[in-house]
Amino acid sequence: MPMMHAPLFESVQDLLLHRPPMLLLKSVLRWSESELEALVDPRDSHLFMDADGRIPAWVGIEYMAQAIGALAGIESRRAGQPVCLGFLLGTRRYHAELSHFDPVQELRVSVRELLRDETNLVLFKCEIHSGEQLLAHAEIKAIQPKDVEAVMAQFTQMNAV
Repeated sequence: MPMMHAPLFESVQDLLLHRPPMLLLKSVLRWSESELEALVDPRDSHLFMDADGRIPAWVGIEYMAQAIGALAGIESRRAGQPVCLGFLLGTRRYHAELSHFDPVQELRVSVRELLRDETNLVLFKCEIHSGEQLLAHAEIKAIQPKDVEAVMAQFTQMNAV
């Protein structure tokens, strides 16, 4: 009889520290060692909706950041480690083809690792599609430090000055 293995994750909540209403990814569609594609239901972004019920295009950066976090969560789970905190350090060339996302259209967010250094600083190419249409794209730098507590202590010290 073949040995059964538990799945790596059951839902996107297993991969991120975010919880509703700040959990904006609906599910992970596919992933590999250096890339991930996730599904977003914009209606889950109700905290960001404007008075007309539309989601500003800048929220796309958070969709991308959470997809990066989900990929990092998969890496952690594959290594038998807990999901850890990461930091978005910067966004380059974020460009959206529209001013707002339509709350009724499903969005696919794809992230692909372009470069990683010895400090775990990573550059990602990110895109948001609806169907075959490219709606937004950017390059995002993120880091998942090995010692999050030390980084948080540094931030605390900087803010105390």
